Amino acid sequence: MRTKVMLAALAAILAIPVAAGFVLAQQKENVDQKQEPTFSCSIKVPQGTKDQDLAKLAKIPVAQATQAAQAAVSGTVKRSQLENENGCLVYSVDIQSADGKFHDVKVDAGTGTVVHQETEAKLGAEHEGQNEVENGQED
Repeated sequence: MRTKVMLAALAAILAIPVAAGFVLAQQKENVDQKQEPTFSCSIKVPQGTKDQDLAKLAKIPVAQATQAAQAAVSGTVKRSQLENENGCLVYSVDIQSADGKFHDVKVDAGTGTVVHQETEAKLGAEHEGQNEVENGQED
């Protein structure tokens, strides 16, 4: 009888780390599902939409998005592309300003409104945090 009690106690002790590991894994999964940056947009991309189908959802042309981005950040447009950014349909417009910095400007593909911008050290190297502007408000 004493052996059964000791085995039951040992099993309970060993089950605690396993249960704790499961809880931590679930919490990490929930954190991983949250994507940044988050911003409001007028067109939500349905889950499973392929990149080649994004243009069908856009309400404004790339030229209008580029104009809106250049109104927010003066400089030379290096690249403009339609993207599914965390479930929002946006144009990502990369602009190099006179000081040599690159700015990634997100323009709502439905309204033409600048919804997010951030400064990059080089083209394609997003720097989120400092110098980040969202919906016209600096952080």
